[in-house]
Amino acid sequence: MKENSPRQTALIGAMIGAASIMGFVVGLLITGVFGIFPRAQADEGDMLAALGAESPFVAVANEVLPAVVNISSSKKVAAGEFPFGDPFSREFTEEFFKGQPREQTHYNLGSGVIFRADGYILTNNHVIAAADDITVTMHDGRTFKDKQVKLIGIDPHTDLAVLKVQTKKDLPAARLGNSDSLKVGDWAIAIGNPFGLEGTVTVGVISAKGRSNLLLPSRQRYQNFIQTDAAINPGNSGGPLCNIHGEVVGLNTVISNPSGTNIGIGFAVPVNMAGEVARQLIEKGKVERGYLGVYPQELDEDMRKSLGIKGKHGVLVADVVEETPAQKAGLRSGDVIVLLDGEKVTDVEDFRERVAAKGPGKTVQMKVWRDGKEITLKATLGELPEEPLASRTPQPRVQQPSFGFVVRSLSAEELQRYGLTAGVLVEEVESRSRAERAGIGPGDVILKIDGRTVADAAGFSEITRELKSSNKEVVLVQIYRHARRFFVTLYLD
Repeated sequence: MKENSPRQTALIGAMIGAASIMGFVVGLLITGVFGIFPRAQADEGDMLAALGAESPFVAVANEVLPAVVNISSSKKVAAGEFPFGDPFSREFTEEFFKGQPREQTHYNLGSGVIFRADGYILTNNHVIAAADDITVTMHDGRTFKDKQVKLIGIDPHTDLAVLKVQTKKDLPAARLGNSDSLKVGDWAIAIGNPFGLEGTVTVGVISAKGRSNLLLPSRQRYQNFIQTDAAINPGNSGGPLCNIHGEVVGLNTVISNPSGTNIGIGFAVPVNMAGEVARQLIEKGKVERGYLGVYPQELDEDMRKSLGIKGKHGVLVADVVEETPAQKAGLRSGDVIVLLDGEKVTDVEDFRERVAAKGPGKTVQMKVWRDGKEITLKATLGELPEEPLASRTPQPRVQQPSFGFVVRSLSAEELQRYGLTAGVLVEEVESRSRAERAGIGPGDVILKIDGRTVADAAGFSEITRELKSSNKEVVLVQIYRHARRFFVTLYLD
């Protein structure tokens, strides 16, 4: 082999050195961009800045901010109504406000998002509820108030509302995305006016989907929340939650914190739900929902075992409302609705939303588990009543111990008052007893045990005596509490 000259050797060395440096730089870029090493991640912002790149959130903010509005509302109330109306006597209230204005004005502040260029705005119902005046201020400073702002409609069941501002020119409108396509871990960008600080953008991720059974001041019936750790604070309500593409995927609604400020747990109404509500409010002035007339309850493993039902889907019918499509279709308390129109029922929220979405007048087919076998029932849905059913609260009294609790028969007057035909009243529950572990408490009315109706205290004694000598490990107990029926599992051993 021919040897290289000194000049060629030097040239080759220089080329190798340059290649090594280039490889090192490329390696830094690759590890930084793809997050292979923590150090590279820390330097990513500096490297991207050096390359002239922007954060992807800048594009989202630039697109969506012009469509986000500040909504302020006010309502006048009598001075004696707030804040001292309830705790104090009328004489004290009148004396306290002597010489002061007879009316006070309460103000509320929130956010909204323009979703149609002709001036339609989505927000939360609690932002504008019962307001006398509503003012909408855009990101560019334009203001609409008084007759320039029209309330199109509200839907307390989802805590949503639609406003329309009078405008001759098209307004910047945000693009609505598809909340069903969201995945846990996706980017989440919240935009709004927390504490009145207009145009605030915060960033996090989608923490969870399908959150429900939250105890909220708005008491909304339909809950299928998106959970996010993007900072949401008072004033964010009604503002958009966006994805990395600048599409609105949710409407920021509530935070979970007793102090009322952000701790990384916020909730948004999915935009697919909000969009359908908005469509009906614009077209009909109200939201029409299908109504079956049952109180559904989640099934736990003990309940499934007691009922002999397999699988992880289905909801338990805790109660059937009289004179409703459910009663006319033959549904009974204790049934398990497994399929609705051929599709599995996954949980209570899924069941409620699907029934509501069918709409009034639609016929649904249900596969129901009853007494160890499946049956098929059909029901023609009604329209969801606007007002909730009146509640009646049981009042405790005295007698009959068994399984760790004391019961007594209900008088004819009490049965009539509660709207019942049978049952026994629980007066005492022993600490650490099987009854307490089952969740039974004083004031509950026991309607059924192991599928058998409890007529009175004597009937209760007979049923429990037979159960003691049976080989059963666990039974279902139907409870009536605060005008609602539901089931608990009672262990016999």
